[in-house]
This record gives sequence, structure tokens and C-alpha cells, in this order.
Amino acid sequence: MRYAKGTLVVSRERDIPLLRQVRNSKFITHSQLFEFMRVGGFDHDRDSFNWRLRRLVKSAHLVACPEVNGAGSAVYRITKKGLNLLEHYGEYATALSSSTEHLPHPSSAFHAIELNEINLSLARKNVLASWQWDIEIASFNTISPCPFQKDYDAIVAVWLGDRQARFALEYERSLKKARDYDKIRVALEAEQEIDCILYLTSGPEVMVSLIQALGSVGKKVAFAPARSFEATLLDTSVVCPGSAPEVFRELLETRCA
Repeated sequence: MRYAKGTLVVSRERDIPLLRQVRNSKFITHSQLFEFMRVGGFDHDRDSFNWRLRRLVKSAHLVACPEVNGAGSAVYRITKKGLNLLEHYGEYATALSSSTEHLPHPSSAFHAIELNEINLSLARKNVLASWQWDIEIASFNTISPCPFQKDYDAIVAVWLGDRQARFALEYERSLKKARDYDKIRVALEAEQEIDCILYLTSGPEVMVSLIQALGSVGKKVAFAPARSFEATLLDTSVVCPGSAPEVFRELLETRCA
């Protein structure tokens, strides 16, 4: 079949997963995106991936973000044109659609990039069973009769031997205002769908402040530095207010039995 010059021929098997990943991540580096495609089994050849990405940028379905510096490689986000194409192929998300007035702001890029890295750290060690992105969670919460109490950064399922355990994941790169944590504390205390919420932080100062703000939630919440978690994953030592530090794996085995 002949196509007019300049026509974008879309591959449902390769282009759509790539666009979906950029949408779900909000912001993603070039190297992270290739690794997601490789881990997902969508593209194992870097030259092929680079060609595919270039044409999606050239066709304005994706855009590079020159204002995001220091990520190690180019950073991309999806455009409304890219969202429209996803929706044409049945990949609709209420929380980020082609009719959304404002697309994700570059100020949140490094938060998104860190979450990508946490996901990939689990995937590299074959620990990750599933990962529900915040776009998917927020969309679910708008239509579900039993929503989560918060639009978490992710809902993660991991393998514990031959069974799975699920937890909510929050990554705190910087501190919010005190009144914001008051609202978050109420939401976490009311949560019935998730037995464990893991807060990963950009550093120890943020973690100490978070424990002070959310410690009264009690056994539902655990805290750890993000870098420690990326290095040791389920064997990370986590802080649980009111008790001695525990290994996260053991915590999951207790709470998600």
C-alpha cells in the first residue's frame, strides 16, 4: 500500500505503547523511554527506537523539553496531538486527555523522572508485577464507586515469592505546606483499599519532616529515602512511626498476607 509523502503510518504494536508510556510518565528521558520499551518487549533495537521517536517528535505527537536540564538525556512529554492519537486507538485517560486545558508543567519533570527510575529499578530485578500510574489512578478515582482516598503517585504490585503484595507509592521531592499535609493525613487515615503506603523521599530532611507531619497515621505508612529503595528494593530498611525500623519485604508480608 502506498502512502502520501509525509504521512505518519502508525504501528499499534510499537508507536502506541511508546506514546502511552510518555503520557503515563508525564515526563521521561530518552534513555528511560528506551528501557521501558525494551522491558515491555515493544522494541529491543536502539536504532529502530531512535527512528520511531524522531518521527513522533517530527510529527508533533511528542515534544522535547529543552527547559528541563540535567536529566542526563533529552526529556519528552506528550502533546495534545499525541493524546488525540492515543484516544483514536482506544487509550483514553480522563485525567490527561486531548481536551485537558493544561498539560503537565516542566516544574514537575524531575518528580516524574524519579518515579520512572523507581519503576525501572523494580523491573530490572524482576520484582515488579504491575504498576498503576498516577494518571491511571486519578482517572479511576473519577469513575469508581470505591475510589482510593488519594491520587497516589503509583499503586504497585510486587512479587513476594510466588504471590503478590500491593502498596501505594508516594515520592516526595520537596515539602508541601502544613495545611496540605493535614488533608493528606485525613485521606490516608480513611484509606480502605490499600493496607500499606510507602513514602519515598529525596533526602533525610524531607523524610524527617514527613514523619512529623504524617506519623500519626500509624501502621499504614512507611518512609525511606528514594535512593536507598532503588538500591535495595524490597530489602530496604523503612521507618514506621511508633516502632523500630523494619525491612520493607517483611512489612509487606505482614500487612498484605
